[in-house]
Amino acid sequence: MMSENITLELSVPTRMSDIKLEQYQKYLKVVDGVEQESEESVNFVNLKALEIFCGLQLKESYKLPLSEFGGIIEDLSSALAEKTPLVKRFWFRGDNGNEVEFGMIPDLNNMSFGEYVDLDKYISDWSNMHKAMAVLFRPITKKRKDLYDIEEYEGSDKYADYMRYMPLNVALGAIVFFYRLGMKLSKHTMDYSLNHMTTDQRSQVEKMFLERSGVGINQFMHLLDQMSQDLIKLPGSH
Repeated sequence: MMSENITLELSVPTRMSDIKLEQYQKYLKVVDGVEQESEESVNFVNLKALEIFCGLQLKESYKLPLSEFGGIIEDLSSALAEKTPLVKRFWFRGDNGNEVEFGMIPDLNNMSFGEYVDLDKYISDWSNMHKAMAVLFRPITKKRKDLYDIEEYEGSDKYADYMRYMPLNVALGAIVFFYRLGMKLSKHTMDYSLNHMTTDQRSQVEKMFLERSGVGINQFMHLLDQMSQDLIKLPGSH
């Protein structure tokens, strides 16, 4: 990429699968640090987006021709605006060139209590999202056509650092899918418990459940709203 008397080389993600989870975590941290939206803050966020997603230093970004700067921002916006269907399997290539296939828990309805507790703890916090993904995804140990088994769960720390580099589209697809499943599991658990309680006990539990569910729903809706606002702050029109 060239301007007068200067040549810059950079790689621009054109698909969400080209973006790593860690990059998006860094980007959200920048956006969270912006106190109010203004033309200056939008420009700053865009410059940081080039640094995080394209590896372009701030001082180099200022040297980009305006038309190319806007084009890169539009490419990033398009990549981040892609739909994120559930992706249950993906490949990691290590520094030694070896590839390992990771798979999502085959049947989330039958996940262990420990997996569910850890996943529920991490999945509402973007700074810990790689830990949540380390609960959901582990290396595939056996497969036959569309069926597969994964390693037994030994805690999120085992693969958390690997998950920092997983494709963003895989992570976002899993987040939405787990939220929907979590709501179904919570409702099923409450319905089963209420069938074995007195009227007074049912009323107390229903109230407590609704309060806690409201917090969970609000946290997740804030998460999605935050993601939506982040995309708004990254348009080429600015």
